[in-house]
Amino acid sequence: MGFLPDPLHPALVHFPIALSIVAVLLELLARHPRLRSLGGAAGLVMALAAAGSVAAVLSGEAAHDEAVIPAAAAALVARHEDVGELAMWLLLGVVALRLLLAWRGWLVRWGAWLYLAAAVAATAAVGYNGYLGGKMVFDHGVGTAPVQRGAAAAAPAAAVGSGR
Repeated sequence: MGFLPDPLHPALVHFPIALSIVAVLLELLARHPRLRSLGGAAGLVMALAAAGSVAAVLSGEAAHDEAVIPAAAAALVARHEDVGELAMWLLLGVVALRLLLAWRGWLVRWGAWLYLAAAVAATAAVGYNGYLGGKMVFDHGVGTAPVQRGAAAAAPAAAVGSGR
């Protein structure tokens, strides 16, 4: 038994989803004068979400190489990959924006609201990609054991049927 779960991708994808949502909620709370100290935690949680998104994209690329993708799901899988990469870059960009605003001393008033809007947009992209991933799994069975076993069983039958 290995240290890492197998498959790895489903185990990792929930981190950027949950952490980006929590980061946005903490950032909203930090707008209140008595809760300003939550701003630092919000930034840290968003950085963890961005790191998790990199791990999710990398594990997704590895999972794609091994997954059986039904023809009906091919376009959905391609969209999921594209939106996943976009969401990763948005999260990384949001973290870079926060660092820049904090470094320049602009993470107050308009800078904080600019950052929050960017964080909400990135979180929305992450959430939409989670929706696409759910559709792949629950509507088409992508990456599930029954679809993988069905493809493995069909391969020898196809080879016998073709006279090989």
